[in-house]
Amino acid sequence: MEKVEPVATGAPPSVRVDQVLETATRLFTERGYDAASIRDLAAALAMRPSSLYHHFPGKQHILFAICFGLQTDFNHAVMPLFETGNGPVEMIQDVIAEHIRFSLARRGEVLVNTRERRSLPPDLLGQVNALRREYRDAVVEVIEAGGRQGLFKVSDPKLAAMAVFDMVNGMFQWFRPRDAGDAERIAAAYVKGAVALLRGWEGRGGSAPSLT
Repeated sequence: MEKVEPVATGAPPSVRVDQVLETATRLFTERGYDAASIRDLAAALAMRPSSLYHHFPGKQHILFAICFGLQTDFNHAVMPLFETGNGPVEMIQDVIAEHIRFSLARRGEVLVNTRERRSLPPDLLGQVNALRREYRDAVVEVIEAGGRQGLFKVSDPKLAAMAVFDMVNGMFQWFRPRDAGDAERIAAAYVKGAVALLRGWEGRGGSAPSLT
C-alpha cells in the first residue's frame, strides 16, 4: 500500500499508520463506514480519539487511504499484464486471474473500496475512480481487439467489461478460500466463465443493450 504520511504534530504517534488502516478496514467491513466512528476506531486501537489526528485529519481521509492505496496497489499488480503482447483471450485470462488473486489476498480492503468509497468527497473519490477507469479502459481495449479478431462476440465492449467485473467482484462478497489451492480453483472457474461470457455474449437472442 502506498505510504501515507502522518500529519505533523508536536508529539510522535504511538500507533503506526498501517495499524490504523488495518483496524479501520476491519471496522468498516464489519459495521460499515457510516456506523464506525472515530471513537470506535480509537477504542479498537486503545488510544484517545484525538491521537488519531497524528495520522489523519478526519475519518474520510482514513477511508481515502484505504481505497486509494488498495486501487494503486491493484493497478501496479495488474496493469503490466496488458503489456505482455499476449492475444486477447490469453490476456483476459491472465488479467482476470490476477484480479481474483490480488483481491482475495486483500479482501477486506476490496470490500471497503467496493461498498464505501461512495462516502468520499468528490475530489478524493475522483482520484480513486481515475485508477479504476484506467483498469476498466484497458480491459475494454482488449475486448475490442478480441472482437476485431472474431474471438469475442461483443457489440458493446464497455458493457461486457462491466459484466465481467460484476461477476468477479460479486464473488468476494461470499467466498473465503480454505487454502491457496481453493483460491486457484475458484480463480480458474471464474476465468473460464469470463471468457465464455465474452465468446457467447451475443451468441443467442440478438444484441445486448448498449451503454453508449
